[in-house]
Amino acid sequence: MSYYLFQKDSFNYTPMFDPVWEDLNQNAILDRILADYERLIAERNYLDKELGKAHQEIHQLKTALASSTLVCLHLETQKVNPIQEQYDQMTKVLEQAEAKTTSLIQAIPDLMFCISREGLVVDYYPDKQNLHRLDIEDIIGKKIEDVFPKDLADWTRYYLEKTLETGQIQVGEYVVRGDKDWHHYEARYVKSGSHEILAIVRDITQRKQVEANLRVSEIQERERALQLEKTLQDLRQTQAQLIQAEKMSSLGQMMTEIAHEIKNPISSIHGNLTYVDQDIKALMELVKLYQQQYPEPTPEIQTFITTSDIHTIINELPQSIEFMRLGANRLYDLALSLRNFSRLDEQEMVLADIHVGLDGTLKILHNQLKAKGNHAEIQVIKDYGAIPFIKCYPNQLNQVFMNILSNAIDALEPQPMPRQITIKTQAYKMHPGSIIQDAICVSISDNGPGIPQSVQDRVFNAFFTTKPLGKGTGLGLSISQQIVVEKHNGRLKCTSEEGKGTTFEILLFVDQPCAS
Repeated sequence: MSYYLFQKDSFNYTPMFDPVWEDLNQNAILDRILADYERLIAERNYLDKELGKAHQEIHQLKTALASSTLVCLHLETQKVNPIQEQYDQMTKVLEQAEAKTTSLIQAIPDLMFCISREGLVVDYYPDKQNLHRLDIEDIIGKKIEDVFPKDLADWTRYYLEKTLETGQIQVGEYVVRGDKDWHHYEARYVKSGSHEILAIVRDITQRKQVEANLRVSEIQERERALQLEKTLQDLRQTQAQLIQAEKMSSLGQMMTEIAHEIKNPISSIHGNLTYVDQDIKALMELVKLYQQQYPEPTPEIQTFITTSDIHTIINELPQSIEFMRLGANRLYDLALSLRNFSRLDEQEMVLADIHVGLDGTLKILHNQLKAKGNHAEIQVIKDYGAIPFIKCYPNQLNQVFMNILSNAIDALEPQPMPRQITIKTQAYKMHPGSIIQDAICVSISDNGPGIPQSVQDRVFNAFFTTKPLGKGTGLGLSISQQIVVEKHNGRLKCTSEEGKGTTFEILLFVDQPCAS
């Protein structure tokens, strides 16, 4: 049989009045009275023998002696009667208390032992169901080491000594391996005399089972609550992502149309600028030829030359044509960037140049980088390394770049100067022998106020944002992490220090199968 023992806290206990000792004091008084009575009788017999020598004196003294004896007996009787009555009264009280105690003990369904300081079982009251199957003759008068297994006996002796020492109720639990399963018991130890304790043992197996079932139910309820909360969060996130996807789809369609509307006239302008440049150069040559052939213009021509400032026009016209060409090229590049950025429904991965995506995103954000009011222009530092093309969904990565760069611009908005964003790319060679293939790392840093340490672990949570109400949805970084981690099997890391700025590092593998 196996036992597992546990210890609980103690309770204060004050020993009660013990009527047995008071009973012994009353018996001593009665014995003393009877001894005095016997002494008087002996003295009386001695006097009778002495008076026999003198009959006359005996006769005279007999009456006096008898009278004296009666008086003494009367006095002694007066002393004995109250003591006897008190004794009888106390005996009756003790009998009533014993009957009450017996009734209480019989009403208690628990197993009870009376154990002496020496560890002897001096009394035993079996539990009503006799679950322990112990016989009185096998227990009474025996040491606890002879009744219980060693570990349980040592445990009991520990509580025996502690209860007698402190006078406080001690409570402990132990477990017994039965025929089929384990049984849990609770033992309470109460001081019942100066050299004795009462041990009350109760089977708490059902209570423990109920407590265990309750704990399991609580755990299951918590798990269900967490699952419901997670499901609700997932539904909210899915709903928000669907709304965001619909917005991005509408935005992409609009950007496609805008790019188309811009590209067609710009293509026409860009194509015709070459012919216009040639025609203007021919006209300028014609003007020069006229000046050479007719150095003295007519008054009408001279007036036109003066009022039109023809010399300035001739000097500035080539530069104006060049500015028009540069503007047309910029609009054409912007149209291409808008068209490329709008393709968010890519079905397959392709080899792409990350630098092209970064530059295209910067072109779209060009206006937000300009100086505004007291705020200086945001300086973009490109530290591009020699990186290979990677297999990816390029336009989805463009969305990631857009989200991170937009956050950096917003973070720099309250900062007057200097305002700076650094974009660094480098090839990332993994350790030899590693199963992870070669990768590239894109880091986007700003010198803004940084992110508080207390919320840095939440920046990728859906709906979390540090922006003012109405300025951010809290989905940008969450979607970015989904694109990088789930779509590209990459890594997205945020490091920030308050007062120094924030850096986002994007690790992308050159050629690795990704989940679509």
